[in-house]
Amino acid sequence: MRKHHSALGGVALALALALTGCGGDDNEPTVQETPSQSPSPTTPTASPTPQTPEEKAAAQLTKYLEVRDLAQRKRTIDFKTLNPVATGDVFLGLQETVVNMKMGDVTETGSYVHTLGEPRNRGNSIEITDCEDRSGVTVKVKGKARVPDYTAPDGKPLRNPAPVKYTLVKDKGTWKVSESDLLWDQPC
Repeated sequence: MRKHHSALGGVALALALALTGCGGDDNEPTVQETPSQSPSPTTPTASPTPQTPEEKAAAQLTKYLEVRDLAQRKRTIDFKTLNPVATGDVFLGLQETVVNMKMGDVTETGSYVHTLGEPRNRGNSIEITDCEDRSGVTVKVKGKARVPDYTAPDGKPLRNPAPVKYTLVKDKGTWKVSESDLLWDQPC
């Protein structure tokens, strides 16, 4: 990066001298750029290398989780932010969750903590497990705080944090979250 800045500084100096009419006197030293100062195709000004599909999918999952968490806190969905990151069952499931929260006068405050695992490329899809921590979330029903009674299918309390496996698929050239599966019987 230092070479890149030196080349730009030399160009800026030459431009400033030309604009002020101060350049070109015989008694001033001549400044010449060396080939090492010229930007090459590998300098930071070149466009960055594309992200891997796994990195793009993880970024999309992060955006989806932000949209989901905000939708649950506000009990409303901004479809401009949901459409680019979700599809299928996850898209419809979030809408159902928000409607049920409104009908049951359920509110959430606080924040979830998401810790994403390594993406696993399955060819047509990418799976990423999120270790979701709910300890910072307060749930109120009709204005009264309650301890969420998250239970696993076996009737025991759901561990916290709990792993949730998300599946992302390509939809119109973009990775989108399409499925989620609570892995209630597995640790994070």
